[in-house]
Amino acid sequence: MFAREKSSALATFLSGHLIAAGQFQNHHDGSTRGIRVDIHGASDGAAFKVVEDTTYSDGEKHHWVWRFSKVGAGRYVGQRADLLGQATVETHGDRIDIAYRARVPTKDGMTHNLDFKETFVFTQSGTADYRLSVSLLFIPVGEAHLAVRKLPH
Repeated sequence: MFAREKSSALATFLSGHLIAAGQFQNHHDGSTRGIRVDIHGASDGAAFKVVEDTTYSDGEKHHWVWRFSKVGAGRYVGQRADLLGQATVETHGDRIDIAYRARVPTKDGMTHNLDFKETFVFTQSGTADYRLSVSLLFIPVGEAHLAVRKLPH
């Protein structure tokens, strides 16, 4: 069962097809938008590949490709094209924490280096509670809360 497995096997949780849905709140302008993310994960040689296709309720879309490599017990590093350095990933029982800095373009053509903290907490219902916090120089700029569910094979 999806939720009963231990998160120390990052690939176990993120393998196959998952759907995430929820909302993102922008602290800068107070706006809230809906989010839907299609997630596909699979082994890729010695690494694990996760493809995320994100669609916001206002029509904005993003396509991200992650590659995660295990570096120790319950520890991974992640790479993505827009990251500054690598993401650090730690697993603890039914929880996965991911932290990274990424270059994010804005609608006005500027780019900001934002810090991201993601947390997945897996529940008994076969879903994960996903929380994201985004900050700029330690100042919170946004947060998201999504429900993630793994689709049957």
